[in-house]
Amino acid sequence: MTANRKRPTGKRDLYLEEAQSLYLAGKSLEEIQGLFPVARSTLQRWQREGRWDEKRLQVLVSPRWLGEALKGLLREKTGRLLIQGELKPQELDELTKILTLIERLCSQGSNLKAASLEVMDRFSEFLRGWVTDSDELKIITARIQEFFRNLEDDGELGK
Repeated sequence: MTANRKRPTGKRDLYLEEAQSLYLAGKSLEEIQGLFPVARSTLQRWQREGRWDEKRLQVLVSPRWLGEALKGLLREKTGRLLIQGELKPQELDELTKILTLIERLCSQGSNLKAASLEVMDRFSEFLRGWVTDSDELKIITARIQEFFRNLEDDGELGK
C-alpha cells in the first residue's frame, strides 16, 4: 500500500481488488467466498457494480485486465506457499519481479487506451477531409462522441 492511500476501513477496502483479480483469473464467486470473510451477496454486488463479467471477457485482449487476472493468480499461489512455509527468499524475490512485470502490463493497458483515443482523433480528422455529405459527417461525429462518452462513463478516460 502506498503512503498516500487511506487505511482500509471495511471489507470493500480489504478484499474488493483481490476478489476481482481472482474472478478475472477464472475463480468462481463460491471459490472466492471460501477465501475471504465476505458474504456471497456482497461478492455478487461487487461483481455487478464492477462489471467483472465484462472485464473477464476482456482478459484475453486487454493487457490491463490480463494483468489483473495474473495478479490474482500470483496472490493466491504466493499465499498458499507462505501458509505452507515453502517459500524461500530467492523464490519471494522472483515473485516480486513477476509482480513488477505484471504492474507494467497493467499500466501498458492505460497507454493503449490513450493510443486508441489518439487514433480515434486522427481518424476523425481523416474523415473530415474525405466525407463530403454533411448529414453523414454528423452521424459519424455523433458516434465518435458517443464512443468518448462511453469511455468516460466507464472511467477509462483520465487513467
